[in-house]
Amino acid sequence: MKYKWKPVTAVILSSFILFSSPMNVFASGNTISTIEDEMVHNTEGGEETAAGQETETGEREAEQENPGDSGEAGSDIFWPSGPSVVAESGIVMEVSTGTILYSKNMHARYYPASITKIMTALLAMENCGLDEMVTVPHEAVYMDDKGSHIALDEGEELTVEDCLYGMMLASANDAAYALAVHVGGTIENFADMMNKRAKELGCQDSIFVNPHGLPDERHVSSAYDMALITREALKHEIFRTVSKTVYYEIQPTDKQPDLIPMSNHHKMLCSGKYHYDGVFAGKTGYTVVAKNTLVTCAARDDMELICVTMKTEGRQVYVDTASLFDFCFDNFKKVDIGTSEAAEIQVPVKAADGTEKVETVPVQMAEDGFVIIPSRVNFSELRPQLLLAAEEERGETGTLEYTYGTHQVGQASIGGIFRWASWPLPLSLRAR
Repeated sequence: MKYKWKPVTAVILSSFILFSSPMNVFASGNTISTIEDEMVHNTEGGEETAAGQETETGEREAEQENPGDSGEAGSDIFWPSGPSVVAESGIVMEVSTGTILYSKNMHARYYPASITKIMTALLAMENCGLDEMVTVPHEAVYMDDKGSHIALDEGEELTVEDCLYGMMLASANDAAYALAVHVGGTIENFADMMNKRAKELGCQDSIFVNPHGLPDERHVSSAYDMALITREALKHEIFRTVSKTVYYEIQPTDKQPDLIPMSNHHKMLCSGKYHYDGVFAGKTGYTVVAKNTLVTCAARDDMELICVTMKTEGRQVYVDTASLFDFCFDNFKKVDIGTSEAAEIQVPVKAADGTEKVETVPVQMAEDGFVIIPSRVNFSELRPQLLLAAEEERGETGTLEYTYGTHQVGQASIGGIFRWASWPLPLSLRAR
């Protein structure tokens, strides 16, 4: 990582704290639908979702959306209010910072359907080479209800890369199953890997029991968790390449003499009514009880966004997503911390004679530090906080984390802090 010495504005109001996980602005929900006596098929994006009877276990969390344009109560904080959407749950997260620009019931638990395959793809990319050969097991071919598939044969061999294309474009459950067994040895072991990785990423609401998202009462996730998982997957160039591909062919194998042609199910990537300029990745999902779920990634100028919507009716999933993208791209901006017009970082320092004063402390700022803020908000309105690394007694490394009201909007790594005359650090500045 490259660093540069850059003074950054910061008025530190109290003390510095240890590194910790990002704060959650909204409370978590507990919405889990049960499957009762109905046939469920993973049909992936039908014009209308099938109607079905379902019951809810527990109270659905109250709808929570962004604070309105009037600002947060009792403050001058302005955060744009988002559009009304049909989806029962949704989130828009900026990729480089993780800033949440919009949310609605983002921690409510729903059936994810085939957007589950993003986690399967992530584990495959992290644990396999693209040219590794995957042998299709018996169970992948003879699942009781395998929904979307690409007609793989038992014992057929294809590459990890071909499996990724099969999962992400055609939403092939047989490819997902085969890949999961290749990575984890068994579906049970792979599910354990999914849940462990989700926890490492900071997911709070997910329980994964299979690699494809076919219905299981225990298999749930949230818009927030799926955004985190997608954000991590986007760090892999192959994920971006596969996800944006509109058409792909798997070459003939020893068991399959013909090409396997596949078209991407995500209609915002393809030409047509629902195309959206800037979309570069995503995954569709559908079952009767999950209804339509969708993950979509789009870029405009220098900002990349992840939009997740869950439990939506039919093609409304694309309408909701486009509306949320329009709102976020029109109302937020990305600011480079390192090149901002900030003045200094000011901290209270106790001098050698015991007197206290505020001093300017230059820091070594990483070049890739950004914040995402409403378009009409100035960088100077943000509140920075210096998070010192726990192992750094002298406080020479850490992170500058920026908040705007209750919104965490970005951070920048600190490679070092110039030492001043009063060492060791004042107690108020030490990591603890």
